[in-house]
Amino acid sequence: MRYLIGEQRKRTWSRDVREPDVSPLRNRSESVDFRRKMRSLAEARIRGTTRIRAADATTPGATAADASRSEPLPPEIWEVVFRAASPSLLCNLRAGCRSWRDRLDSPETEWLWEAAYCSEWRAGERASDREDASSPWRYRFLARWWTHSRWGSRQPTVCTLMGKNAHGGTVTCVSLGECGDSGEGHALSASDDGSVFLWRFSPSVAANAQGNSGVSSQHAVAQQHHRQCRGDDVRCPQRVKQFYGQHGPVWCLWYDQQQELLLSGGSDATVKVWNPTSERCEATLRGHEGWVTCLGAMQAGRVLASGGSDGILKFWNLESRQCLSSYGPPGGNPKHSMSCLATVEAQGAVLTGHSFLRHLLRWDLETMQCRESFAGHEGDIYAIHAEGPSPMFVSGSKDRTVRVWDPRAPPDKCCVGVLRGHTGAVLDVKLRGNRAVSASMDKTVRMWDIRQSAAPLATLEGHSAEVHCVDFRDRMVLSGSRDTSLKVWTVV
Repeated sequence: MRYLIGEQRKRTWSRDVREPDVSPLRNRSESVDFRRKMRSLAEARIRGTTRIRAADATTPGATAADASRSEPLPPEIWEVVFRAASPSLLCNLRAGCRSWRDRLDSPETEWLWEAAYCSEWRAGERASDREDASSPWRYRFLARWWTHSRWGSRQPTVCTLMGKNAHGGTVTCVSLGECGDSGEGHALSASDDGSVFLWRFSPSVAANAQGNSGVSSQHAVAQQHHRQCRGDDVRCPQRVKQFYGQHGPVWCLWYDQQQELLLSGGSDATVKVWNPTSERCEATLRGHEGWVTCLGAMQAGRVLASGGSDGILKFWNLESRQCLSSYGPPGGNPKHSMSCLATVEAQGAVLTGHSFLRHLLRWDLETMQCRESFAGHEGDIYAIHAEGPSPMFVSGSKDRTVRVWDPRAPPDKCCVGVLRGHTGAVLDVKLRGNRAVSASMDKTVRMWDIRQSAAPLATLEGHSAEVHCVDFRDRMVLSGSRDTSLKVWTVV
């Protein structure tokens, strides 16, 4: 990317903007004219248009104005373009030259910033972005990119929640809600001691997390490592709600803050429906014959999918609290217990992982038949995650790898990335945009850019036992371990 700015200073680029040819970009080393194509490609991106060819302008009735008329590139082309040259190129060009900055800040390039935003964060806008829909896409992209581009560039600080006011057993699952610019947010955690806690981040917590304290990051880690949360400790989230009622360990959670709906599943073979305001259990969904190990909601929280150690996939109507249908276990063999599931509504499918199976199963929501499988892992699959309208998803396995899948690719090439680095089984993984975070039995949490599979962006070390669960947002990572601790990592 640097040579683009250098070339801009050395020479005046040609004004003859050609339609970008993205096919040679897949093999950069073998493309002799790669630099020339990248220059024309970058200028075409800045203008955000493709000119009508001269042959088109010779049609009857065509004028000079028609020849200069421009149209946006289709989203499919932008997806390939941004794969070869990341949206950070826009920021580099904007900072390299005043003329480029003026051009990129003009209203005509607003849709270009929108394409860059959607390319980097496939799940779409945050809640805070939707609240300010009048804000230009350029502002939204640059505000979020500052945090996004600094992932793994600094030593993170960590706040440890453990002891009297925290869980007394292994932290089995966590969920981290959106934290706006003001810093207010929430987090959920559950444990095998049967408890579910709701934590609240106050603005003072985020101010401490987002600001730069006088102590260096390395010293901050040493000072906060294994610090127990106290009621007046503003560096840690405060516990505001607690839910008891699951008879035994809680293995999975699902929470919708807007609908004020909390669901939990555990070893008592039930799914509990909680009211987060009153902290009361409103309903108990029964039907599984074994532990409920995974949950996933669809249709704006009206339908729930649950999987258990009995290997059965069940669908529930959360309004009537009735079971709609049941499927499985795979091959009719009950030994294939379900360890994880993910709902991909954009593709009309549910993905499931089972013990003693080294491939993922894809269930069609219309026919509820197992249409295809995704093979590639060399061990049992312990975690799957997909988010938003993007069809891509990630999985973690006993073979110590994280795999990135794209169902749009040919069947034998659906695995588009393998993230290696863990020395133990991957127990949980989360994907948001082009970033992923994984937790492992090697006691570490690793941060990834799924486009760069060579090495993780950062490795978070601090837990003294296996890390069972993880979740993250732009600035923070939340992890839970068998050492009974819940850690909040501030990575930016």
